[in-house]
Amino acid sequence: MNDDSFARIVAEEVKNQASRQHKEYLMLPENWVRWKRAVTILNDNLQNQLSLIASQEEQELARYDDGTPDSHKMVLELQANFAFRRTKIERFKFHVVARLDEISRMIAMGGEEVEERLKTVDFLRKAIGEHRALMEEYDLEPTAIDIALWESLEGKWAFDDITEENLIDA
Repeated sequence: MNDDSFARIVAEEVKNQASRQHKEYLMLPENWVRWKRAVTILNDNLQNQLSLIASQEEQELARYDDGTPDSHKMVLELQANFAFRRTKIERFKFHVVARLDEISRMIAMGGEEVEERLKTVDFLRKAIGEHRALMEEYDLEPTAIDIALWESLEGKWAFDDITEENLIDA
């Protein structure tokens, strides 16, 4: 597969739009270094786009801001447009950086350890889900600890918010 096709698959995978076959292809250990390199290039490209937008914004604002009411309206529209473009790129860049971290961990840990960890993660997710289902089935009132545990499935760490007071109030 050529580099352009591979890069396209990588971008689709980061957007969570890649097919199952493409995801499996990327997960092959022999593709990890290439995958990391493609994600790094994508990250650099996004950073360059952000820098270009900042430069363009500065130039456009200087060009149109002459202090008149019409120019003020134009400046506001330009700022909104640049902010929208910047936000869209930053949101995607966040996912690219997260994927880059995951790939780096996979490479550092090696294939077998990754598979074992994925199995453990899947097991724990199922256990937490079953805990919640049983709490609901038996109509048990969840504590702050239970809620924090359930929020961990959504990637939120709420255990730091638990205090003796909210345990007593529960």
